[in-house]
Amino acid sequence: MQQTFAKTLEGRILELEAREQIKEIIANYNHGVDKLDEKLFMDQWEENAVWDIGDPWGVCNGKQEIVEKIRAIWQGLPETHHYGMNEVINVDIENGTASCVSDVDCTATNANGVALVIAATNWDQYSNKTGKWRLTERKIKIHYMTPVLEPWSDKPESRINPKLE
Repeated sequence: MQQTFAKTLEGRILELEAREQIKEIIANYNHGVDKLDEKLFMDQWEENAVWDIGDPWGVCNGKQEIVEKIRAIWQGLPETHHYGMNEVINVDIENGTASCVSDVDCTATNANGVALVIAATNWDQYSNKTGKWRLTERKIKIHYMTPVLEPWSDKPESRINPKLE
């Protein structure tokens, strides 16, 4: 018995390609933030995108507000390491849109040298109407942003201290 598919082979390939491109957007967003790479970070956004970071940073409308906010965040959190995971991506090839929910764990050091552990969930909307998949909206729910009880210092040798004994 031959199985029939609602989507064409071409449509299925386009959807798989879109999923991979969206995973790259998520990764490049993280790399852009962590490496203080403004160009890379900003290339992930559509011109009129919305970045709803929630408390304590609020909502940004459009790329100008987004770039101003990321610069302010870099002042307050000069070191971050984002680890994205659990992407659930839904693609609508016909309309050139997609959505994704994903989680992120992050370690950070604030401007006062305090180490932080952060966990959040991202709800994203994407568009490829300009010929490239980009974020049109990212809503972030920060579950916690907590100081580490035994923080590391600016000295790399202090960061590896597993206390196994």
